[in-house]
Amino acid sequence: MSSITVVSKTIQTFADLLQIEIAYFDPNGVLTVSTEEYKLKKGNRVHLPFFQKQFEYPDNFVKKPGHMSICLGCHFQKKCPSTAEIVLSIVRHGKHYGYLSFVSFSQDGQEKLIDRQKEYSYWMSQLSDIIVGILQVIDNFESIFPPKKEKTEYILGSSYKLEKLKENIKNIKNSSSSIFITGETGTGKSLLAKLIHEQSMFRKGDFVEINCSSIPETLFESELFGYEEGAFTGARKKGKPGFFELADRGTLFLDEMGDLPIHLQPKLLKVLQDGMVRRIGGTHSKKVNVRIIAATNQPLDKLIDSKQFRSDLYYRLNVIPFHLPPLRERKEDLEDLLEILMDKLQMRTGKFIQTYNKDFLKRLKQYHWPGNIRELENVIEYSMNMERSMELTASSLPDFLCDLNANIQPIQREQAVLKESEKDVIKQKLAQYGYDYVGKMQAAKDLGLSVRTLYRKIEKLGIAIPVK
Repeated sequence: MSSITVVSKTIQTFADLLQIEIAYFDPNGVLTVSTEEYKLKKGNRVHLPFFQKQFEYPDNFVKKPGHMSICLGCHFQKKCPSTAEIVLSIVRHGKHYGYLSFVSFSQDGQEKLIDRQKEYSYWMSQLSDIIVGILQVIDNFESIFPPKKEKTEYILGSSYKLEKLKENIKNIKNSSSSIFITGETGTGKSLLAKLIHEQSMFRKGDFVEINCSSIPETLFESELFGYEEGAFTGARKKGKPGFFELADRGTLFLDEMGDLPIHLQPKLLKVLQDGMVRRIGGTHSKKVNVRIIAATNQPLDKLIDSKQFRSDLYYRLNVIPFHLPPLRERKEDLEDLLEILMDKLQMRTGKFIQTYNKDFLKRLKQYHWPGNIRELENVIEYSMNMERSMELTASSLPDFLCDLNANIQPIQREQAVLKESEKDVIKQKLAQYGYDYVGKMQAAKDLGLSVRTLYRKIEKLGIAIPVK
């Protein structure tokens, strides 16, 4: 007998004894077991944000289902069939085993739940202990409910270019070399810099970010290097540490590097070369250990030619170059991005929408995305605000995405070229290492992919495997 079957029988026994409807959800908020009345009234679709936002509390009592702040965006909002509900998050020794819900669908049941709340909370605790015991004894918990794939808020996607980039980041986790990130506006250069920091040996220190285009030129030197008391009119008493000092033993991210004033570039170069910082008005230098990551969306070679950027500083910064491709070159990442952005925007929009239909995704893939991920986030936020159902549909998209017929053909041609390019690279690697599993493992390693992702791409791109 499986563990889920035993859990189901146990829940039904408790429901009969307590005269209450009961439902059990796995750690991902998926309905696993429930009484028949619960399924009949509420079905399998549940309002996940209630669990997601409240799971850290011992239990939650819902007195007015459908009319509370946690009900915003639920398809049962203002018309919930339940009259009262107690939800318990099951956590034992730091491990999350899911959620248990005691529900009433009648006026009498509502009064009973309210009047005997402590008693029902006690029995919920007892039932949750039994469920945990069943899952631990009969079967391995993780094999029943594998943990949801962890999402990263930083660099998103599983396209070839992104997988290769993530693999390169792992290769430099013990390095202190300077990094230079290039990419169009909105591609996520700042997020990539944070990811590099968190996977590096500098992660215990601070991540200090400077936008070189937003600091007035007259203040830039004092912000970057700091100043001593009395260094200039208006200087703070006791002085002020600069960004280099604040980032000591951590990472200093210089965004929009092309806007760094030309007269400060030699001073920055000197700090990078000897690791010593002197505050304005100071008489001694301080040793700092800082990992530098710089980024720009400008063509620095042209700035160097026009004498707006020093070539020696560029070469000192550009030890490890990374390029973030624009969204139009990796549209296969749209689905990953959609999931992350929908989760991120739930509280901002008050709409707890977690799915989208095929037509919605098709329209996104047809668009060229000149504003990259930043533009995509704006579009998703707009659609979540406008959508009236529990999934995003094409009707909720902004007007400029509703009629894309004029753009479909050139975009399809571009996608075909990119697809063929990726296909050729994979075919070359397979021809080099062989078509058996060992060869595919080596090819995947070279390409910065998992073997599973390589198999998926072989099938998707229609790559023929020779038969022995």
